[in-house]
Amino acid sequence: MIEKLTLQDIIDRIDQVRERSPKLFGYRIVKDEELADAVAHLRTAFPEQVRNASALLEQRDALLSDARRQSSRMIEEGQRAHDDLVADSEIVRAAVAERDRLMAEVELARRTAEQQADDYSLKMLEQLQEILKKLAETVKASEMQFHTEKNEDETRTTEAEH
Repeated sequence: MIEKLTLQDIIDRIDQVRERSPKLFGYRIVKDEELADAVAHLRTAFPEQVRNASALLEQRDALLSDARRQSSRMIEEGQRAHDDLVADSEIVRAAVAERDRLMAEVELARRTAEQQADDYSLKMLEQLQEILKKLAETVKASEMQFHTEKNEDETRTTEAEH
């Protein structure tokens, strides 16, 4: 039965067979049985080792693909979060600008209303002054008429007494 060896073990065994073999005129004389045994191990182990290596490569490729998908997803999420923050920032800036615009409008409307109220009050005071002036003139005229009538009555009474 052939024992389970790794490719490295088999390569080491072949190298040991070569090293132990005697040299003759620059050639090595290798025992056929040892070489055949090493080649048999190589033939049985090689397909399994290739399958293991292929499986490892597939696992590596799957891990890399998964890592790429995850990194792409994380980048997309980061971009969305960035876009949301930018949009929120834009919304806040727009809201602040709208608030400032509305506050300016309110301030202008307040000043306008105060000015209109002041103008109306001044106009009413002027009209009241005019009415009071006419009333004072009427009172003065009535008073003068009253004094004139009283003087005439006194003059008539004094003449009637004489």
